[in-house]
Amino acid sequence: MNDSVKQMNMGVILCRHCNAQVDTVDTDRIATFYGVCDQPECRELHSRLDIPGVVMDEE
Repeated sequence: MNDSVKQMNMGVILCRHCNAQVDTVDTDRIATFYGVCDQPECRELHSRLDIPGVVMDEE
């Protein structure tokens, strides 16, 4: 019998350029955060646009 409890993270971090899921985070409610993924195209676009770090958009 497996007594482990699986934790479900309700927050997600999406790439602001390609919408790829970067990671999930443990939050008290559903939340969407935007960052930048590791794809070279997204990193280059991010550096050219000079966009600040992570922005939170709660749903």
